[in-house]
Amino acid sequence: MSLKIIGGVYGGRVLRSVRGLGTRPLLGQVREAVFNILADAVPDALVWDLFAGTGASGIEALSRGATRVLFCEKNGRAVDVLKQNLHLLGPDAVDRSVVLRTDAWDPPVMHRAAFGANRAGADPEAPSDAEVAPDLVFLDPPYPMVAEDPLKSMARARRLLDRTARGGCVMFHFEAGVLDEDDFDDDLDVDLREWGSTAIGFLWRKGEAPERLQRRWQREAERQAEG
Repeated sequence: MSLKIIGGVYGGRVLRSVRGLGTRPLLGQVREAVFNILADAVPDALVWDLFAGTGASGIEALSRGATRVLFCEKNGRAVDVLKQNLHLLGPDAVDRSVVLRTDAWDPPVMHRAAFGANRAGADPEAPSDAEVAPDLVFLDPPYPMVAEDPLKSMARARRLLDRTARGGCVMFHFEAGVLDEDDFDDDLDVDLREWGSTAIGFLWRKGEAPERLQRRWQREAERQAEG
C-alpha cells in the first residue's frame, strides 16, 4: 500500500505503508479537505501527529510549511516505516521531525532545545529547557478504542487541547456516528465534519476558533433566532 503527499514541497511523493498494522491513514481526498480547512494555520506551525502510523498527516504538514513535527506511535514496525519515509524525503524533513515510540495519549513535554528552537517568532532569549506547546495536533486513535468509550476518548482529546498554544487546534479523527457535537464540552469551539465513515472534530478552546468560523456560527445562531 502506498500513500501520496498531496500538496507543498513534497507534493506527489509516495510514502511507504505496511499492511496489517491496524494503521488507518486518512484517505487522500479527506486529507486534502482537512488541509484546505486548516489553510494558513499550517505554515510555521509546531505540530503533533499522535497515533502517527507511517506519518502521512505529519509529513503532509511538513510539506506545507510546518516548522517541526512530533510523531508519536507505539507500534515498532510503523515507527520504522515512518523513519524510512522521512529519510526518503531528505535531510530537511528529518531535521524538522522528532519521532518517538511512546503512548500517543500522553506525549512527553517538548523543550525549546529539541522542538522549538527555529520556530518563527520564537523568543531567542527563552531558555533551552522552556516547554514548547504545539499549534496543531493530529489525533488519530484506532476506531475500536474510541468506540469502546467515546466520552473517555473525548476527555483525553480535551486534555491534549489544553496543552496547545493559544489558538491551538486538535483534529480528532474517529468513526462517523460515534460522537456528535452534543457530546463535546460546552466550553469548546467544535467544527465537526464527516466524509463517508470518517469523522473529524476540529477542536479549539472557547472563543479561539478562526474568525471565519466564529462569523459562520454567529450567522447560523441569528437565523435560528429568527426562525
